Formats: sequence, C-alpha cells, structure tokens
Amino acid sequence: MELRIIEVSRIVEDPEQPRRAIDEESLRGLADSIRQHGVLNPITVTPLAAVDGFRIVTGERRWRAAQIAGLFDLPCVVREPDGDADPAARTSEQLVENLQREDLTPLDRAQAIRALKERLGATNREVAQRLGVSERSVGYLLDLLELPETIAEQIVSSPNRPADGNLTEKHGRSLRQLGDQPELQERLVEKIRGEKLSGEDTGRVARALRTNPDRADEILDTPVEDLERLLPRDDKMPFSTGRAFAGLLERMLPTLAEIHVGAVSAADLPAVEEGLMNVKTSVDALLVEVRAARRRQD
Repeated sequence: MELRIIEVSRIVEDPEQPRRAIDEESLRGLADSIRQHGVLNPITVTPLAAVDGFRIVTGERRWRAAQIAGLFDLPCVVREPDGDADPAARTSEQLVENLQREDLTPLDRAQAIRALKERLGATNREVAQRLGVSERSVGYLLDLLELPETIAEQIVSSPNRPADGNLTEKHGRSLRQLGDQPELQERLVEKIRGEKLSGEDTGRVARALRTNPDRADEILDTPVEDLERLLPRDDKMPFSTGRAFAGLLERMLPTLAEIHVGAVSAADLPAVEEGLMNVKTSVDALLVEVRAARRRQD
C-alpha cells in the first residue's frame, strides 16, 4: 500500500457500497470541515483494471464531501487490487467501517449483511464474527428485511435516546409480529408516531392486534395504558402476568424435543443450526429484558 494524492475526477464509488442513503445535511457539514481543515483521514482506493482510475474501498463520504468543498485532489491509500479476488472481504471491510457510523440506516446495514452472508455462504454467527459484532445484532438486523420496505426504510438507530415518535429497531421487532397483516402494520406505525410509543408499548399493542384482529379499530384508538382494561381477562394474560408466558414457553419444549439431530442430513445441518441459534438469540434477548426488569424491581 502507498499514500498518494489523486485527482477527485479519477476516483469512482463502489457500486456494491453498503450505504445507499447519505444524509445531505451531514455531508454538507463534512464539506465545511474539509474546507477549513482539509481531508484529515485519507480514503482507501484500489486501481481499476484497464482504466486510469481508482475505485473507493472505504471513504465514500469523504470523497463526496471533497467534491462539494471544491477540492481538486485528496489523499488516498492505494491498495493493490487483490480485493477483487475476494469481493466479500471488500464488502465486509466497508460494512465494518460503516457500522460505526450513525448515518448508515438499519435497512442499509441489514441489506449489506444479507449480501455478505449470501456471498460467504455463512451463518449469522460466522458473519457476526467477521464483522466483530454480536450474533444477536446480526439476527435483529436481518429481521428488519421481513418488514415491508416502506416501513423498514423509516427505521432509524437511536441508541440510548428516546424514540420520540421515530421508528427504531425495537419497534421493528414488534411490528414483525403482524407480518401477515401489512395494513395493521401501517396503522400501528401511525400510532407509534402519533403517540410516541416506546418499543415495549408497541410490543403490547402488536400482541393485542395479533390476538384480536377483529377489534383492531378499538385497540388502535385506545391509549396503551387502557389496553388491559379493554381486553378480556384471557387476552390480557400474555402481557399482564407471567403464567401464560411461562405456559407458552413450556409448550415449545415438546417441539424442540422432536428434533433428532442424528436423522438430519449433513446438507440440512447448517439450516438447523441457524434456526436454533435464532431461537437462542431471541431467548437471550428476553432474558436480558427479564433480568433488567428484576433489577429495577429490586
């Protein structure tokens, strides 16, 4: 690798770059910073075959901002084109860089992770290890792809901040409960935005809608705090007491007991493993929430 100053016009973006949406306001802010201080961190590029130019490996935002700032050239770390022999390596490197930036939307992350997973033929665990993130995070992001795209593209990352009417990944997980009822998903999104529902409250409403679809209008018009008074006793059980919840878990055990690993073909073992890991991911997430709730009570 070598550090070179290269004309902006000789550099092109990577069509497989994970980021699809770039916030124009943040880009203009970066351009202002570049006008004042220059490009502090070189971008990484690789030579294009049979063309006098370079393709971006990492640093597309800096390249775009440099053009807005009117720069003629910018510092680049030139990498030999060995990445072309392993496009998955280039994609994972871009994704690792972008996962550390808030301006990459959860949907962009999910689509890039799916592409990487398919290209590698890997499990969620293997992708997580390659990206240096938790397997649970990978599973949660991939779950977003099961939502209608019009909803998934509205989801933003807002760690450690109130949702304030925005859709977060936690809202997305609740909305997935209504996967076979896209109209109810859209209406619940309106309720989330209008009433600024938390992820937990959204889960309660989604469960009520799933078990009482014939009362959707009534449920969606009722404040969350009044749901338990609105629904019959049996319908309140899943989220007002732990007994029904525990019963549901116990009913899952016979299903798991029916899985005989010895009878599974070698070709199907990866799928079984991934399915079990997805179950484990969900169980681990619920355990975290239960333990946190117990600590609050103590």
